[in-house]
Parts: sequence; structure tokens; C-alpha cells
Amino acid sequence: MRNLVFVVYDGILNSVFEGQVLVPLVNRLQNKECDRIYLISFEKKLVSQEMVQKISGFHPHLHVIIFKRNSFFMSWTLLPEIRKLRKFLRSIDSYEIIARGPLAGFIVQRALDYQKCSHLTIQARGLLAEEYKYEYRHVYGWRKYFHLWRSRQYFYIEHVVYNKMQNFDCYVIEVVSNALGDFLVDTYGADRKCLTYAEKDVPVKIEPAFVAQWSLSIRNYLNIPMEAQVYCFSGAVKAWQCPDLVINYFSDIYKKNKNSFLLILTFDVDRFKNKLKEILPINSYVVLNVAHEKIYEFLAAADYGIVFREKNIISWASRPVKAMEYQAVGLKIIHNNTVEWLVSLRPNNGQSAIVI
Repeated sequence: MRNLVFVVYDGILNSVFEGQVLVPLVNRLQNKECDRIYLISFEKKLVSQEMVQKISGFHPHLHVIIFKRNSFFMSWTLLPEIRKLRKFLRSIDSYEIIARGPLAGFIVQRALDYQKCSHLTIQARGLLAEEYKYEYRHVYGWRKYFHLWRSRQYFYIEHVVYNKMQNFDCYVIEVVSNALGDFLVDTYGADRKCLTYAEKDVPVKIEPAFVAQWSLSIRNYLNIPMEAQVYCFSGAVKAWQCPDLVINYFSDIYKKNKNSFLLILTFDVDRFKNKLKEILPINSYVVLNVAHEKIYEFLAAADYGIVFREKNIISWASRPVKAMEYQAVGLKIIHNNTVEWLVSLRPNNGQSAIVI
């Protein structure tokens, strides 16, 4: 029995879980890459049984296991999670294991049985310490020193997880960009020979016939003229996604070409509407909250996808999920030269990236 254990620490309720975790796991089972998958998630809040059953229902050989987790402060606060995973792994004769992110990686490295584990993959999807420092960059006073201390705890976790493993050779670190790989090597001493590029969670390119059909249907549904040039932003009102830059960029486009239209797909519907009504005429845009399973149909209505990011190492090392979704339906991507992965797209099988 080929068992795959997939360990998640950031939860199964976040916005990228279905597309970036669940779908690739189901594909592994359908492609017979393994016989059984145990999806283990450490959750801070209670997950309903209905949600667990919904996820398990994607495939009969997908088993979802939820463990309670505590708040992270220092490495030793992960001991309860390590014990829970170690106890579970003792019940399996052999397995391959994947850890998503450094906190899951830290737990896995200390819980797995090296005699039973055939292979370990650590999925590096971002920079935990850098992201934490960014989130609390405007905190002052004694809180500043507290958050600086916490960022060092995250740095320690990443250093331990990504640094070359001395007692186990069958492992890889899966990165999403060359920039991320370079950072892990230069900062944490990762073994470059153990780096591999993440491909299984890249959305499959959708057939042009389906895209054309969806485009016609959604444009009719939204009353967007067929001859309009549609610019799409899929994201949130978060500073690092540069929503004001997106709006100002489209405003300049609209001044030059009144045949332009802005499609915004977001959870922050009201906040975007409040921003837009001060700048653009009501008939030049639409703001929608779309379920993930419908996202590609609505993206297909656009001609261009916009990805703007702040200039920092977090952006440079990232591989934006929204950009991959744009790619899947063949949109031309407009970006501001702050993401190495987007910079390296040109040329990519005819997929053009436009830099502002």
C-alpha cells in the first residue's frame, strides 16, 4: 500500500486550499501515484464535520484528519503537534510525506520515522519570517520589540527546516520560483541540489474552446460589450496587492480608451466599490465575489489579468496564485516588475507578460 501523508499547518479553510492543495492531491490519486492519502491539518479553530466530509468526498481514498493546534511562540510550543503526528505515523507501515510550509516541516522532521519514510518533500511557498515582519512593520513601542522577537522565532524555524538535513538523504525542498530558491540557499543554507520546482499545483491550461464559450456567456451575463477590452484584477484590498495602483492604472487606460472595462473578482466587494465610485463611471466596471469553482469562467471574460505587488523580497520570491489562474485561461498578464516569476515568463509559449 503506497501511503502519502500530507501535513498542513495553515489550515484547510484558507482561500488557496482547494486549488493549491486539494485538487493536486485528488489528481495524485486519480493518476494512481499513490493508493491512499492522509491529509492531516493542524487547526486552531474547530472545523465542522460537514467540512471534513465534504473534503473527504472528493475521493474515496482521501482521508482527512484534524488535529487541534496551539498558538506558536517558540519551537518548543510545537511539541504537542509533534507528539500527535508521531503517534499517528506509528500506525502506518510505510509512507511518503509532504509538509506544506516551514511550521509543518518542523513538525514532520521531528515526528517521522526515518526507517518507514521513503521520501520527504517540504513545500516552500513563501517566506514566513519576512511576511511576519512585513505584517507588523508599523508597530511601535514595546510591541515592536515583541514582534521582532517573534519574527526571530519564525526565522529559526525556517533555518532549521530548510538547512541541509544531515540524517536523511531522501528529501527535497519544493520552491515556486528561482528567487525563492536563491533566498533559501543564501539565507538558510539550503542544499541547492535538493531544490525542485513546484509543478503539481500549477493550474492546467484550459482548452481555448471552453474559454471562448465562457467568455461569451459571462460577458452576456454581465452586459459587457463583446468588443470591449476587459482588464481583470482578482484579489483583495490589501496593501501588498496594490489595489489603488490597479485602479489608477485602469483609470489611465479608460481615459485613453472608453471601450475598456474593469472586472474585479474579490471578497472585498464593498471596499472596492467605495474606491471605484470616486474615480470611474459606474458603467466601466463590475465588482463580484465569485466562488472558486466558478473563477475560471469569469476570468475567461477578460483579455488582461493584472498583478501588481509592492517591491520587496516577499513579492520577488513569490509565485502569485492569481497569475497562474490568469495563465490557465490564456490572459495576457500585466505586472509591475516586482515578481521574479512573472519577469521570467517572457516569452513563455506565446504567453505574454506586459510590464508597466
